[in-house]
Amino acid sequence: MSQYLVDRFNLVFKAGLINRFGRTPSAEKFTIEFNFRNAPLPPINRETARQWIIGQSLPSPVRLRLLINWLELDASFIFARRTPDDTPPIVNDKTAEDIRHLESYLLQKQERLGQAAINFASPLTCILNKEGVIILVNSAWRAAAQSYPKLKHGELACEGINYLAVCEKAKESDSAVKIARFIRDVVQDNTKSFGAKYPCHSQQEKRWFEVKISAFEFRGEICYIVAHTPITEMLFDLDNKSVRLSS
Repeated sequence: MSQYLVDRFNLVFKAGLINRFGRTPSAEKFTIEFNFRNAPLPPINRETARQWIIGQSLPSPVRLRLLINWLELDASFIFARRTPDDTPPIVNDKTAEDIRHLESYLLQKQERLGQAAINFASPLTCILNKEGVIILVNSAWRAAAQSYPKLKHGELACEGINYLAVCEKAKESDSAVKIARFIRDVVQDNTKSFGAKYPCHSQQEKRWFEVKISAFEFRGEICYIVAHTPITEMLFDLDNKSVRLSS
C-alpha cells in the first residue's frame, strides 16, 4: 500500500466528510451511514472507519468507489501520479540557467502546495479577484458546481467566471443576491468580513449552508475568499431549527 496514495485519499476524504456532514463525524456515526449504503457487501467496523479518518489505511477498490460517488470525492486528485517536478533540479555550477530552473521548481512546488491546501479545505471554497472573477476553486467547490441542478455546465461556476454576476442574476434566490452584496461590501472595504447562514434546498432534500467572505492580502495583492460550509447536520443536532440569511 502506497503511503502517497493513502495521504491523498485522506485529504479529500476529510473534506468530503465535512462537506457531507458539516464536520468530521465520529467513527461510529460514519460507520452507520457507510454500512447503510454498503449493502450487500460486508459491513465495516468502527476501527476501519477510524483508520480511514485518521489516514492510516485505504479502502478496498469497491468501497473507495462507493466513497467517491457518495461523498463526491475528487478521484483525479487521489490517483494523480507524482510528476518529475517533484524532484528538485540538480544545481552544480549555480549558473543563471540553473538558478532559474531552481526558482521555477520552487514556485511550482509552492503552487502545488497551495492547490493541495485549498483542496483540503473542508468548505466549498473559491478565490475571487476584485472584479468578482473566480481565479481558483477547491475540489469540493468544483464537485458541487458540476452537480448543481440549476447550472447546465459545471464550469460556469468555476475558474474564469464572474461569481458576482452569477449570484446577481439568480433573481429567484434572495440568498444569492445578498451574498453578492456582501462580496461587494468586502471588496469596497478590505477590513470587513461577513458570515451568514442560509437555506439552499433541492427537490430531494432540505439543506442549509454557512457562507464566510473575507479579503486576503499578500505582497500588495488582494483576493477574496468565499467559503460555503454545509451545516444541515449541525442544525438537525439543534432540534431541526432552520435559519435565514441575515442582511
